[in-house]
Amino acid sequence: MNATELLDAYARGETDFRGSTLVGIDLAGADLIGANLAQADLENANLMLAFLNRAHLRQANLSRACLAGANLNQANLSAAILQDADLHGASLQGADLRSAVMTLADLLDTNLLGADLRNADLSGANLTGACLRGANLRQENRKYAANLRGANLRLVDLRGTNLSGADLAHVDLSQANLSEAILRDANLRGANLEGALLRHANLSDVDLSGSNLNNTDLTHCRFNRGNLSQASLNHAMARGADFSDTQMAQAQANYADLFESRLTRADLARISLRGANLQKALLVDAYLGRADLTDADLRQAVLERAEISSTTMTHSRLDGTTMPDGTIHP
Repeated sequence: MNATELLDAYARGETDFRGSTLVGIDLAGADLIGANLAQADLENANLMLAFLNRAHLRQANLSRACLAGANLNQANLSAAILQDADLHGASLQGADLRSAVMTLADLLDTNLLGADLRNADLSGANLTGACLRGANLRQENRKYAANLRGANLRLVDLRGTNLSGADLAHVDLSQANLSEAILRDANLRGANLEGALLRHANLSDVDLSGSNLNNTDLTHCRFNRGNLSQASLNHAMARGADFSDTQMAQAQANYADLFESRLTRADLARISLRGANLQKALLVDAYLGRADLTDADLRQAVLERAEISSTTMTHSRLDGTTMPDGTIHP
């Protein structure tokens, strides 16, 4: 079936094109709203600026297809193959992309608002500037876990997105907006989050070991039981953040703002907190073996039962600080 035959059939009211072989077909700008193209072979097809709203593309082969600027709002693309496809500027608002294979796809500036991406494979995809606000990438019973390993998510909008259990290892999320996002149990090992916004985000049980969080806004974030060992948080804004029971051994948090943060029972062995603001921070039962708090501001902080016997505290400010033995420093 060629493009003319397909469009003529659609104009006559036919919508069922399931399993059709449409390799390399040119349907640029075509109106195929609601068409059933499930399991169709559309490899290398030109669907630029096409109208595929509510189209059925379940298990369709769209590898290397051009879908730049296409409208795929509320389309069913579950288990579709979109490997190396061009979706630059496409709109996939509310689309079903469960288990879709989108490896190496170009999703630059793509609208994925409210899309279902559970178990989607986005490894190596370019999502720079994409909108994923309210998208569903959560893990459910380890069955549906999105894979974004090695993806480029720079400047992406992920506000309020559910990324629980997602694989984001070594992903570039620099300057991304993850405010109020849910990242529980996610893998962010070695990720680049420099300059990102994570205000009020939930990062409980997350693996951020070796990650770059320099200049990141972590205001009121939850990191309970997380792993931030060897992570870099220099100049991070983490006011009111909760690092209770978090592993932060050998992390760098120089000049970080940790005002009123909670570091109860945190492992801070060999951490560098030079010049950090720890005013009114809770460090109850924290382990600070060989930590460097040179020039840190610990005024009115609570260090009750904390281990600081080998901690460097040269020029630290301790006015009103509760010391490990419960006494108040003058």
